[in-house]
Amino acid sequence: MTQVLIWIAVAMVAAAAAMTLWRLTRGPSTLDRIVSADVLVSIVLMSICLLMVVSGDTSSLSILLVLAMVAFTGGVSVARMLAPGAADRQRYRRDGGEDGE
Repeated sequence: MTQVLIWIAVAMVAAAAAMTLWRLTRGPSTLDRIVSADVLVSIVLMSICLLMVVSGDTSSLSILLVLAMVAFTGGVSVARMLAPGAADRQRYRRDGGEDGE
């Protein structure tokens, strides 16, 4: 029964990866491509988790944690960059900023 569940999970991850790759290549906007790249990183994380379940080896847990932190940081930075009014909220500008320096 466990093997059946693992194969179902592998099929679901493969289908999700295929749909995400389709959105990554055919996305109508840049934001759609960025979001699909973030989803693709999540799918890679799920694949690593499935590999750990199948092999019974947890040595790739550190890779999983680092990749999750990098994906989170990248997603937050892209969201801040694309947010409305992001250019007005920049802290470090070369023109002297709000202090008039």
